[in-house]
Amino acid sequence: MISDAVGFEKKFRLKEDTKFEQYKIMLPKLRENDLMIKTSAISISTLDTQIRQTIKGAKKPYILGFGGVGIITRLGSSNPRLNVGDRVLYVNRVGKYGSYSNFQIVDVRSVVKLPDSFPTDEAAAFSYSFFLAFEVLFNQLELIPHPGKNQGNLLILNTSDGLGATIIQLAKWAGLKVAATINKNNSEIWIKNMGADVVFSQSTHLSRELANAEMTPVDYVINLDTEKEKSFEHLAEFKDTAKVLLLHFVKKKTKNFDPDYLHFYCQEFLEASFATEEGINYSRKAMELLVYLWEKNQLKSILTAQLNGFSDKNFYGAHKLIENNPNFRHLVLIN
Repeated sequence: MISDAVGFEKKFRLKEDTKFEQYKIMLPKLRENDLMIKTSAISISTLDTQIRQTIKGAKKPYILGFGGVGIITRLGSSNPRLNVGDRVLYVNRVGKYGSYSNFQIVDVRSVVKLPDSFPTDEAAAFSYSFFLAFEVLFNQLELIPHPGKNQGNLLILNTSDGLGATIIQLAKWAGLKVAATINKNNSEIWIKNMGADVVFSQSTHLSRELANAEMTPVDYVINLDTEKEKSFEHLAEFKDTAKVLLLHFVKKKTKNFDPDYLHFYCQEFLEASFATEEGINYSRKAMELLVYLWEKNQLKSILTAQLNGFSDKNFYGAHKLIENNPNFRHLVLIN
């Protein structure tokens, strides 16, 4: 099976002359646990733009995309949960066979059938952002993944994209109070709409503001921007009282981080999740919770923009929009 896809031959920055290109790729043969999906919509976020600038290895062309929504067109074997024609939500690994492609081969054990009430674009927006948020809160920070079963205050630094919005919603569902910081270019209204109890400016004196908002002591801190050294200025004052997690989109040269901080690498986690049967089943359970919360009206949309058409120009435009506009760091591309 040959699929049209959009990718690139070597890592690049947008200011360089390199662009996305159209490719025809040969998909792998269906194994017993595989299914073929015709891609309907995919999520694009800061993670995609970071990988585009750092990826290396032998899998060329590089086809990005960690999942989305699609229609099953073939099954490797009969499956009691799924049928050809079902609309499903999935997360996958990237490399040569990412979701910037008209068709994909996906492990049947990792996909979830979508209810009719869950719009394709909204579901695609959540996809791997929900999976990452679930891992950060309930595995890395060891919270209990049940409604209202946790107590304490969570501070999220640099809250601007769909991942931050998803973490806010899941943390509130789990029982935490949430304070979020944004820079001057981000939308305070949007972050509050996601459920944050208080929103502060990134330049604000946080200790005083948190005390005034009755958000002390802080029990958990998640820093969503490890690219800028300035984003670490607020961390030292919390390390004695809180679990502090630094989220990295991709793994780069190690900086001089405090050894007491937790580190979470998004790309590395997503790649490792599909290397074992345990990881594959874990991804499906997270997606099942996502669908459940949507059906119970306990999630709000994290979609900030939408483009139509899988073309090299649209993928380039999506990456440019995410990198240049802090209020559009999470969008959906409709196929």
